[in-house]
Amino acid sequence: MDVISLQTIRMKTIQSYILKSTIILIGVGVYLLLSISGCKVSQSVSGRNVSFLYRDLSPELRVEHKVINFEKRSIVYLRFPTEKMGRSVHEDGSKRLNYNIRYRLFSSYSAPVALDSGNFVRKDVSIIPTMIVDTIPLDSLENRYYLLECTVRDLNSPKAYTMFIDLLRGQRLNEQTVIFSSYDEGMLYHSYVDHPDSLMVTYLDPNVALYVKYFDRSFPIASPPFSTITPKPFDFTADRMITLRNAPSGHKVLDVVHAGFYQVTDDASKRTGASLFYFGPHYPEAKTVMDLSLPLRYITTNEEFQQVSQGDNIKRNVDQHWLKLGGSPERAKELIGSFYGRVQYANRYFTSYLEGWKSDRGMCYVVYGPPDIVYRSTATETWLYGEEGRYNSLSLTFTKVVNPFTSNDYRLNRSNSLKTSWYRAVEFWRQGRVLKYQ
Repeated sequence: MDVISLQTIRMKTIQSYILKSTIILIGVGVYLLLSISGCKVSQSVSGRNVSFLYRDLSPELRVEHKVINFEKRSIVYLRFPTEKMGRSVHEDGSKRLNYNIRYRLFSSYSAPVALDSGNFVRKDVSIIPTMIVDTIPLDSLENRYYLLECTVRDLNSPKAYTMFIDLLRGQRLNEQTVIFSSYDEGMLYHSYVDHPDSLMVTYLDPNVALYVKYFDRSFPIASPPFSTITPKPFDFTADRMITLRNAPSGHKVLDVVHAGFYQVTDDASKRTGASLFYFGPHYPEAKTVMDLSLPLRYITTNEEFQQVSQGDNIKRNVDQHWLKLGGSPERAKELIGSFYGRVQYANRYFTSYLEGWKSDRGMCYVVYGPPDIVYRSTATETWLYGEEGRYNSLSLTFTKVVNPFTSNDYRLNRSNSLKTSWYRAVEFWRQGRVLKYQ
């Protein structure tokens, strides 16, 4: 089935701003479909170690995804760069790309059998575009949950990238039925922007009036794993209602100017909708003075944090703090690279209604490092450090929270038994050592 021509759902309109000169959706005519099999899978996702999701810190092949849910179908867009992919030589002497997309669709993390599976091979693809956009069409019913396991593999090298994608079919209007698009970069593949921008907003039903709630909120960082502090209830009253502008092209436009989060909804009285987050310039990278100083709260005393985060030159305070911990410029540089590298990857993995490094998973990732073993289920995520079953291994369990602004909110199951491991981890950093839990 040609999934690119979905006239009944305004696909032509969507394509007009998704496709840009540097992001090319490869035509179906150049695809070589080898097989689409309905084979059964005997192993559920929940029983597998998926720690690779958080350990591949510098993948040469990084794939972004965006799901668009229609009435009876979902289209999964995959975008990835061509720069580091392997090349093959075509018969005409030109260099070409070759890759395949393998997927399996499950009804849940614990489902032992896949509902659908497929393996698409793309042969002799031009290397002219700097980014490739490909699609997976899936039959999906409303009011159902689906889990998609997807792997993109470079057939000219050992490079591959695997991801698990939730298909959120339970709500009519959410992050998978609203499209945010930049005039310069096309469709957004993540839930945040890194600079003020005017974004086109498209909902697949043009007859529905849309509203935007703006929330200007500042959230505290996660409390230690042994803390019993109960988070304050969230106030769902919007700080401001924003009217979408009408562009000459007929699109609705959202002006993202102030830091905070913006929720697009069709009913101002509802809590659900599609959210977009703006945490300031450069996000998810840690470049500003506040990006460098605030995460230090995890490994400093109250007095030390006050000394670092206040004064006329906070950047100098941060540098002096790391130099004191490292004992030498070379050692301090290594500590800085490891610590803020984890902050940035926590932002990429765990962004929700707050910065990724501030979340429970982000806190544990920054201080403990990437987990050795990760088990996922529909409701939980369990991290293990060290060998499974060993007396000195560390186990952390995070429970998924139903959050109207994001599907990426997890809370740590806190316990007083985690106090020893936490203080041990913090002490490693304070001694000028990068913690690698064993």
